[in-house]
Amino acid sequence: MTGDREKRALVIDDDDHIRELLQALLETAGYTVDLMRDGIDAVDMKEREYAVILLDMKMPIFDGARLTDYWKLTNPAVLRRVILLSGYSRLSSNRDFGTFAVIEKPFEYRELLNAVDACFRQARAMCADSGHFTESESCPQCSA
Repeated sequence: MTGDREKRALVIDDDDHIRELLQALLETAGYTVDLMRDGIDAVDMKEREYAVILLDMKMPIFDGARLTDYWKLTNPAVLRRVILLSGYSRLSSNRDFGTFAVIEKPFEYRELLNAVDACFRQARAMCADSGHFTESESCPQCSA
């Protein structure tokens, strides 16, 4: 499988409007998008299912910070595919979370798409470097 089918993204946000907006934006850019409304929904997801994960920091019950802490303990590799979305300007670095990027809300669509595309390219390159991906097939371990 090549092409658009391998560009899978997950949006985790408790705000219905934001989830739908991000879904429309990413689908327009050629991504297949799944939606979750809370971090607890993502606890059991498999890393390989998504090349890019957009994760809201502020959610009730199980927020982005808690989910990244959980992944650090259980599946740290997934963090390199996470883009945190935050309305807090002090959260400007991804270093503390180990994620691919942090994007402040409100964000410019182009900025977000650039980060998503860069994250996807990184995921794809990591697959190629590890030898389990070729240009003619989709990586079975990460869908990139």
